[in-house]
Amino acid sequence: MRRKSFTAEQIDEILKAEKEASNKYEIKRLFVLRLRAIENMPAKEIAKIVGYPAATINNIISKYFKTGMKSVLGENRKGGNKRYLTDNEEKEFLQVFESQAKDGKTLIVSDIKNAYEKIIGKEVPKSTIYRMLKRQGWRKIMPRSKHPKSKPEEFSAYKKNQG
Repeated sequence: MRRKSFTAEQIDEILKAEKEASNKYEIKRLFVLRLRAIENMPAKEIAKIVGYPAATINNIISKYFKTGMKSVLGENRKGGNKRYLTDNEEKEFLQVFESQAKDGKTLIVSDIKNAYEKIIGKEVPKSTIYRMLKRQGWRKIMPRSKHPKSKPEEFSAYKKNQG
């Protein structure tokens, strides 16, 4: 199997991205590319230095040649937690419910979940909604516990008789 060689532009791109990278995983992947591009090291040697399996080294390099820098910098990566809405979109979505809450209405998570599912077009578990609410700084506030059928006059009469 023949190794692809890196062009001078690709090497410059890798070095520039390495200086600007802030995520430790991106830095590690860029280091893999730099070792292959500049030092022309085989995958097994790079694997010993970086701590990744040799197959992962080959995948990183292969993806770089196929899709460019975005595969290394995480823009085109798969896996991890998927968020269907950006932070601002979540805030806009919750504004409707926030106004209802300020009016004193009780919010039910299943109602928020149904509205959320309509927006994104697929079903999600309730935990997705709870995590979104936590991210946006919402907290669970329960009304004071009082039975809806309780009769305050009977309660006060009971207190008078006990006293």
